[in-house]
Amino acid sequence: MNSTICRWAVIAGVTAGSSGCLLAAAGAGAGGAIYVTDRGVESVVAQPVDRVFEATKSAFKELGVTETKSSNEQEGTAEKRSVTGSANDREVTVNLKTESSGTHVEVVAKKSAVTWDKKFARTVLDKVVALSK
Repeated sequence: MNSTICRWAVIAGVTAGSSGCLLAAAGAGAGGAIYVTDRGVESVVAQPVDRVFEATKSAFKELGVTETKSSNEQEGTAEKRSVTGSANDREVTVNLKTESSGTHVEVVAKKSAVTWDKKFARTVLDKVVALSK
């Protein structure tokens, strides 16, 4: 029975991966799954945007990312915030948006115009999640 479940999980993963988004881990403390995208990672954190925004700024400090800009905008009832910074050879951007169950978080660590560091993006997301609790 477990092999049947595993086969369906692999099929579901391949299907999600072919659409540009791959399930990386379930229940990783982010309130849901963490997805690997074409450029980074994303998840939903079960906390309000304000709290996740402050956690992002703290995560940048702890990971040696120098904040270069941030923005805040309101679209109806949805709040959008963004924090960008640099670390070594990467530009890191964290986008936050109000979602019904908390905050949608997208992290991109850009190395050049055409390459991204998804591993570092995941490290940033993990730190943001941990500091949001």
